[in-house]
Amino acid sequence: MIKNTLLPFFCCVFIQFTSLCSYAQQAKFEHYLFVYFSGNSPDGEQVRYAVSEDGVNYRALHDGKPVIGSDSITLKKGIRDPHILRAEDGATFYMVLTDMRSSEGWQSNDGLILMKSKDLIHWEHTAIDFPSRFPKLKGFDRENLHAVWAPQTIWDAKKKRYLIYYTVGRHDWEYAVGDRFQPYFKIYYSYANKEFTDITEPKLLFDFGTAAIDADIIHDKQRDQFVLFFKDEGLSTTNKGLKTRNGILRATSSKLTGPYTAEYRHLHKTNAIVEGSSIFKLIDSDNYILMYDCYADGYYQFCISADLSNFKWLKNTDTKGNFTPRHGSVMPITTLELKRLMEAFDQ
Repeated sequence: MIKNTLLPFFCCVFIQFTSLCSYAQQAKFEHYLFVYFSGNSPDGEQVRYAVSEDGVNYRALHDGKPVIGSDSITLKKGIRDPHILRAEDGATFYMVLTDMRSSEGWQSNDGLILMKSKDLIHWEHTAIDFPSRFPKLKGFDRENLHAVWAPQTIWDAKKKRYLIYYTVGRHDWEYAVGDRFQPYFKIYYSYANKEFTDITEPKLLFDFGTAAIDADIIHDKQRDQFVLFFKDEGLSTTNKGLKTRNGILRATSSKLTGPYTAEYRHLHKTNAIVEGSSIFKLIDSDNYILMYDCYADGYYQFCISADLSNFKWLKNTDTKGNFTPRHGSVMPITTLELKRLMEAFDQ
């Protein structure tokens, strides 16, 4: 008797196809998850969640309390600037965070946190301390390095790897503004390993010419270019005719790793000091939301755009009660994922 050796193969293919179809049916995005920290205190510097139906109006989960304790994941026992990303497989989530406690000073941070989850509730974590991880890298020693801030992750489709980019501050870069000295911040990048537990040696991604922090990159598919949003940081000075004022600007590149060409114009629609810009596409829409933290004035501002270049003011959201977000990020989620989060944190 001749065995049908193709039967197991077709069965395997059918099972995989059925599984993919099942996920596709479940993966209709209808809600938004906002991941953030809430303030400059040990309790505030922890991960919090909020959810939304429209991407602008949010409700805090867990009554605004932390959903991940910083003590369990960090070296500094505090986190800031959480960024969340859905992996290319659709079912894995990555989060990267600043490993920092602000009470130790704004020039006391040397690392970041890498996290991975399958359900948005239980997370694996790895702390990357740069002086220890890259002991031979010039300028990144404990005495000279003073900031590894606001990491974010993006999929590099050409290299098939996840790229993590972040702000770096070093004492040997400081420059004079009048009779004071401004810390000079630049944007660097690394690639994550397959397990999302380690990174490659840092490389320069973007140098604005004066201090720039809080990079946020999105691929503009219509124009096939990468758009990098960032903040001009610190003491006001003049950069190629632009008066810097702690606001949001953008730069563009045909390649993810640059070089990026900056546009010398501010995008934010307020006179307030802002930081932590985050750009995301609205579900089933051609419009994008640019949000940023007006931290000194107590609100988040939301703007809308169809071209990632020209933005209109949409709404100011007061940060009060149990919803007091600071620099965070937004990701679309499914109804099943929302239900799972509510079951875990909203009872």
